[in-house]
Amino acid sequence: MNAPTPVCRSGHECPAAVAADLLEAGENWTDAVQAAEQALESTACRANAQCVSRALGTLVCAGELGAADAHSLALLEERPGDQVLAEHVVLAQACVARRTGDLARCSSLLALLRHNGIAAEIRPVVLLSTVELLVARGELQEAEAALLGHDADGPLRLAAEAVVAMAQGRPRDALDGCLACGREAGAGNPAVLPWRSLAARAALACGDTGEALRLALEEHTAAARWGEPRALGWSLSAVAAASPPDGEDLVAYERAIRLLDMAHARMELAEVLCDYGDRLVVHGKQAAAREIYTRARGTALDVGDTVLLRRVDEAARGVAAPELTPVEAEVARFVCAGLNNKEIASRLAMATRTVELHLTRVYRKLGLSGRRELRATRWAWLHERTLRTDRGAAEGPRG
Repeated sequence: MNAPTPVCRSGHECPAAVAADLLEAGENWTDAVQAAEQALESTACRANAQCVSRALGTLVCAGELGAADAHSLALLEERPGDQVLAEHVVLAQACVARRTGDLARCSSLLALLRHNGIAAEIRPVVLLSTVELLVARGELQEAEAALLGHDADGPLRLAAEAVVAMAQGRPRDALDGCLACGREAGAGNPAVLPWRSLAARAALACGDTGEALRLALEEHTAAARWGEPRALGWSLSAVAAASPPDGEDLVAYERAIRLLDMAHARMELAEVLCDYGDRLVVHGKQAAAREIYTRARGTALDVGDTVLLRRVDEAARGVAAPELTPVEAEVARFVCAGLNNKEIASRLAMATRTVELHLTRVYRKLGLSGRRELRATRWAWLHERTLRTDRGAAEGPRG
């Protein structure tokens, strides 16, 4: 027999509780958001810290970050003296900042909560968020100290311990911790706690690709039921990481990147961009990888993820730009400008077959499959100083 649905003090069914139940089930995003909005428009729910926490948490996990932030600001202005309510609202603001990759703001909000004392019911969330921030900054000792200093328990603590273990190069411990987290949390909505995605990455680091792919596919199936872009993108990136390099993996990475970009999930986006760059290198697409690493670096720098920034820089050094001869670079430039081989031959006063030979060398050096990929990389435009002018080329062949 199902437990009765909680009611607000008004005596009506509590929309915040309905929203929280739908979020936990992870199957009806639209109704969950609608119930959360109803709760935050209800006088009874707005006066209840637990209702506010449930409603704001649902909006955050549904990707309605702007709405969650707007409601948070309104609540703080409306009830400035309610410290209990303020604690839940500030935590929601910290979660919004974390999900958009504003780690500086997230850090300051979490510090405010720790300074004022943390209610027991929100300690696990504060712990996991704090640990993720410290790990992103490479402050592993501080992350361990945060674990020791918190008396929070349950699945979120297990997830925090797994994050630290993974950062310390202990993937087996991380995997065990994630699986223990899953046993306590249940299947769960990955928008709330993506334990299977972390477990998949840990399994992959242990060399167990079969287990990694199984966990990632389960996570992606659950994320698809909920439909929120951040959870979908993050789970899909785990599927791509665990998949063989057969071409479909690149398609999965590209879809994951689009979803994370759509969700403004910059912290996850930076990591997935770096993973995608690594996989492009495996496919022999060094030129495309260099561009992706550049984007990953910019995103990691913007977010403030110093650990990922170091990883990107190291990976990028491994795919340094190849050296083309001046003529090869010039041919590449004309291809990027849209000229065909006959037109390039005319511009450079050489045989069409010679242009084809130069292009073959360009494709091989840059790891490209053909003309379309060369134009997409825009590589040749970075090397204009090596190119002859059209006027110079028209003067005829040079000795």
